[in-house]
Amino acid sequence: MFKQLIYLSLLLILFASCEEYYTPAIDSVEGQLVVEAVITNNSSINFVHLTYARNFSDDQPLKVVSGASAELVEIDGKVIKGIENTWGYFTFNMVPVVDRNYKLRIFLKKDVYESEVVTMPPLPTISNFYAEHVEKTKNASDGYNIPAGFVIQGREMYADIPVTNLLSYYRFDVRSILEWIYIPVTAKGPSLPPIYGWQSYFERNRFNLAGPGKFSQIKNIEKYPLLMLVYNKDYYFHSDTVTSDGWILIIDQFGTSKESFEYHEKLNSQFAADGNLFDPIQTQVYGNITCLTDHAKIVFGYFDLNSHQQYRYYYDMSGLGAEMKLRQIFRYPDISDFGQVDKSPPDWWEK
Repeated sequence: MFKQLIYLSLLLILFASCEEYYTPAIDSVEGQLVVEAVITNNSSINFVHLTYARNFSDDQPLKVVSGASAELVEIDGKVIKGIENTWGYFTFNMVPVVDRNYKLRIFLKKDVYESEVVTMPPLPTISNFYAEHVEKTKNASDGYNIPAGFVIQGREMYADIPVTNLLSYYRFDVRSILEWIYIPVTAKGPSLPPIYGWQSYFERNRFNLAGPGKFSQIKNIEKYPLLMLVYNKDYYFHSDTVTSDGWILIIDQFGTSKESFEYHEKLNSQFAADGNLFDPIQTQVYGNITCLTDHAKIVFGYFDLNSHQQYRYYYDMSGLGAEMKLRQIFRYPDISDFGQVDKSPPDWWEK
């Protein structure tokens, strides 16, 4: 019996020694430079923002960069100096010229950082913009936290986009503004004035990219889906006393390069990762900016030049079967993300 106990103890020790816990190695990225840049033909939206990277588990705010300078360098041309508004945030008074080559240069302490040379593309265009009825299945959880699917009906907004030798890759930012009206109900006395309100919706969980497929010889990108609007207003807000007065769609189209398109595709793959062992991690998505004075330093971010156009449309969602037409808007006032006013709608209101 004593010998059996010894053998059992040895077996337990043997199995315990074979058990190892896998701890994945996560690269430390703290303190490395992060470059966020938007440079277009529209100086009002152009900026370069410098911050320092955080580690994966760090939930603290991004660390600002002080003592830096940034400039846009035209190859065989002028240098456009960045104006620092706040620490690490630069704007530019001039814009790049179509078909000319530029690079971004950053000075930080004793180091010099430079991007690869990129070309300013021509202005992007949309050859056709239209809507069609669609039905989609959305996944959600019921009251018992059990996954369930439900069908939504609405209109998908599509764009046809030209493909040329000079420009064939695009990125979109889409903002949908729901206009709503509330008419107060009073039991006695004079009626109260209506309230006009609006609420913006964005698609920010991924980069909205459009481009030809690999080895494709197409001349147009056709029926590219930009966004979906749901018929039922309860999908956006629950109220029996609020009525919809239509949608304002603001579409920012950016012409970009194949290299930038592929870089942002990799980021989309990372955003869609489900935590599997071989999912891409951020340190595997390399940009086009390097440190000239210390090649061991890693820089996060990608510098590219984007040509920019904005399109606006009004769309009334009266319901399935109603006559619904897109109407292009040719005025561009600033509209806050949300708000409400009494008595009369704001000047930019569409109907």
